[in-house]
Amino acid sequence: MAKETTSTPVLGLLGAMDDEIRLIRSDLADPRVLPGPCEMVSGRLDGHPVILARSGIGKVNAALAASAMVSAGASAIVFTGVAGAVATGLGIGDVVVGDRFVQHDADGTAFGDPIGQLPGEPRYWVPDPQLRERVQQAAVELSGGGAHAVVCGTIASGDQFIADPAQVTWLRQTFNASAVEMEGAALAQAASHLSVPFAVVRILSDSADGNAVADFPAFLAEASQRDRELAHALVARQ
Repeated sequence: MAKETTSTPVLGLLGAMDDEIRLIRSDLADPRVLPGPCEMVSGRLDGHPVILARSGIGKVNAALAASAMVSAGASAIVFTGVAGAVATGLGIGDVVVGDRFVQHDADGTAFGDPIGQLPGEPRYWVPDPQLRERVQQAAVELSGGGAHAVVCGTIASGDQFIADPAQVTWLRQTFNASAVEMEGAALAQAASHLSVPFAVVRILSDSADGNAVADFPAFLAEASQRDRELAHALVARQ
């Protein structure tokens, strides 16, 4: 897979589902489909070069997409999309910008590692501080003067759709998590090994409780528009 032949930074924009990237894709100028293990296209967003990808759901898909995007020329990756609320006081429509990431379904306790840590790996991964700050500023700017909270916090990831209040409590108590989803920590691990800056921003679509299955699809249309707005705000800050 050939890299982009340009010295201009190329922002990678990544989502797991079509609803998280489709409006961004419709705004791309000069789109060009790229080969790889996931749906991936290069183009220009407001005149800035970007690589946009839909990874598919889950940790393995996120890691594969990150590797493909870096191979295609992405110099940084921002994962946008939805997540379930975990921290007390957060609700649907609020935004969590990840300041650390953990795989809540990783269990190396048999080797003496704490829950959430793979043997030989850190328990927590942290994003590039400058990129995280840029993402946070863009999210605050778009929050409409406080219509929705924008917070930094721990994002817990696992190959599970959380819809159980007891699991939410466990995530909060065990990892001090603010949000839960299925890809962010895998992107964090992959991007860290690939030495590429990354950040993750999640719009809360549900409370990861018994109502999550109903709340999640109902919020996707609004989240899609907000992902689009965030993408435009990010390239404007390059």
